[in-house]
Amino acid sequence: MNAEESDHIGKKFLEKTRPDQLSQPDQQKNVPPPPRSWDLTPKKTYDLPAPEEIDLPEAHLLETIDSRRSKRSFTEKPLSNEDLSILLYYTQGIQRELSGEISLRTVPSAGARHAFETMIYLDKATSLPRGIYHYQAEDHSLGLILSGNFQKEAVRAGLGQNHLAEAAAVFFWVADSYRMEWRYSERAFRYLHLDAGHVCQNLYLAAEALDAGVCAIAAYDDDYANKLLNLDGQDNFVIYMAALGFRKN
Repeated sequence: MNAEESDHIGKKFLEKTRPDQLSQPDQQKNVPPPPRSWDLTPKKTYDLPAPEEIDLPEAHLLETIDSRRSKRSFTEKPLSNEDLSILLYYTQGIQRELSGEISLRTVPSAGARHAFETMIYLDKATSLPRGIYHYQAEDHSLGLILSGNFQKEAVRAGLGQNHLAEAAAVFFWVADSYRMEWRYSERAFRYLHLDAGHVCQNLYLAAEALDAGVCAIAAYDDDYANKLLNLDGQDNFVIYMAALGFRKN
């Protein structure tokens, strides 16, 4: 290994998060676990219909996987509350509550830590005003955090990717890193990125069932996206984004 390779930040990350390099996690020190969800005190809360009560067209899972493609061109069709219910539940919905701040959700997560909060800029909806919302998984509702048109801000957060301006919704998955670190110390940052992939893939599949399209976004301005959502960028930060809308083709 030459000097340049030894300074490679990605390789340093892998080296420093090996099992033999980790500090003792707080769980092993008998520190109580952090809350499994945020309570942001929204301006207004909108209940979503129960996903099991929504009629969806039958779809074969393997066909859905095979037909999934990233889409960057969307129509003006708005999302209904039923659409939002499906998309949010099948990406972060709570299926069952367990003891000790643990829940089982619709996606896998290391140690069932589920260290994400879903923030969504809703631009086109049938019955909800434009604004930035927080998905309140505990009661399957949307909490309005910021009212208004944030199209330009979403595009800027996504480093100028213009299809974000066409999207009916822009998803921001926010990592609450201590929720994972509590159990896994430094190794947590590997698991956060793995978990983000599980969540976004579920969004693709749920969108496919609604005849909608998704484009996952990993190229974003970290500082701007965090500032937009009032995150500190250290303990809470945007880890992944996605544009979603009804596809043109």
